[in-house]
Amino acid sequence: MTLFAREDLIGGLRDLVQELRRAGQPTGLRIIGGGALALRHYDRRTTADIDALHVNPGDDASVTRIVERIAADRGWQNDWFNFEPANLAPEYGRPVRWESIYDDGLVTIEVAPADALLAMKLRANRPARDTDDIRKLLAICGIETVEAADELFGEFYPGDSLSERAWRMVERILAAGMLERPASPGPIDI
Repeated sequence: MTLFAREDLIGGLRDLVQELRRAGQPTGLRIIGGGALALRHYDRRTTADIDALHVNPGDDASVTRIVERIAADRGWQNDWFNFEPANLAPEYGRPVRWESIYDDGLVTIEVAPADALLAMKLRANRPARDTDDIRKLLAICGIETVEAADELFGEFYPGDSLSERAWRMVERILAAGMLERPASPGPIDI
């Protein structure tokens, strides 16, 4: 499995945008997960892929074909850009305020904001794998109590509360001391 640094992700997105523009195909991409964190929110050392929601406007299959060509050209795995985790994104409850990182009138790329990413990470709450992301997202969102984290989670996933594992994870993170807000990674040149 290839691990991607931020510059790798930007290079892959640059290739993807060029191909989509060449095809003249209006395309809207929305990025979640580690890719969104690395591209917009903080200097995340690596991620295994770019997780995205289903293309709108546009077509998942067209994007997937281009993604596979880019993978072959760069020697990457085919799923470096994938739609598998689309079911993790909040679909009801508080609306996600997507943040644009690229828009040329034909191709638009948006990333999930920190609050929505925190809710998604709390939903997944994979020990070790999500702990550092949750720690940094708590700081970015200014959340200092487990109850506040649970309230945010419930806004994005109404009727749901943090799982016992997520609750304990947040308790341990907050018990470790004051959370320092990570620096933004800076602008993206696609």
